[in-house]
Amino acid sequence: MIYYTEPEGQALRDAFDARVLHWPKVTTRRMFGCPAYLADGKLFAFLVNDGVVITQVRKHDRQILAEAFVTAPFKAGEREIDRWLQVTLDNPERLPRVMHFVEKSYDTVLAN
Repeated sequence: MIYYTEPEGQALRDAFDARVLHWPKVTTRRMFGCPAYLADGKLFAFLVNDGVVITQVRKHDRQILAEAFVTAPFKAGEREIDRWLQVTLDNPERLPRVMHFVEKSYDTVLAN
């Protein structure tokens, strides 16, 4: 299954990179064929064609995100990863509304 292609995801990737690549200890690599973002070697988010997958989202924050966006647990093939929340962004301009939650995920992986 293809989760990310550069032609479809490029605008979102450019916007995301501009926001997170300057954060301390952030590195990138490919995971699931997608641009993945790690803090001190621990995954906190990755991009898919139509949004961002945030790996560390508290229950309360899941509810807040679900009120503003289409969300679902990330599916890796047939396997659903409940704790990873996929947030659908129909337009990269909506990215700023989810960055607070991406930053919380970043902070969580650094603290653990």
